[in-house]
Amino acid sequence: MARPKSARFRRIGAALSADELPLVLIQIDHPLLAEPMRYVSDTLDVVSNGENYRCTSFQFVWPDDEERQSPRAQLVIGNHRGDVGAFFERAHGGRGAVVTVRQILRSNPDFLEDELVLDIGSIEVSAASVSGRLGYDDVLNTAGTPATFRPNTAPGLF
Repeated sequence: MARPKSARFRRIGAALSADELPLVLIQIDHPLLAEPMRYVSDTLDVVSNGENYRCTSFQFVWPDDEERQSPRAQLVIGNHRGDVGAFFERAHGGRGAVVTVRQILRSNPDFLEDELVLDIGSIEVSAASVSGRLGYDDVLNTAGTPATFRPNTAPGLF
């Protein structure tokens, strides 16, 4: 369900030359982390709802809306400090990690304009960056049991 956006956010979205741009916050949660990793796509740190988000370089591509496939997003985080890449290598590619993406305005950092929670699908780690696909598992199109019985796989049952 879509979140209601503030009037200022809607004005900024419709403006050709806005005085303020929305900030994207990401939070990476995993059982191996004592506290979540939090980053903001800006040159200054920001505090939103009592949580500190460190400034870093990253690109987030919002999920697409392609027919007959589950929505997929893209995330590329700079690995300049080495801590992001080291975590994903220690966590075997981030299996079980959840990424929460939030959008705020610096003028009102406690009001969440948008929020999206995604699972990490696949991760590639290099010395310069960590990139990955985010989305949901396609549980509706997977088999409900580990074995399926059909005439061609289990002829004795039919």
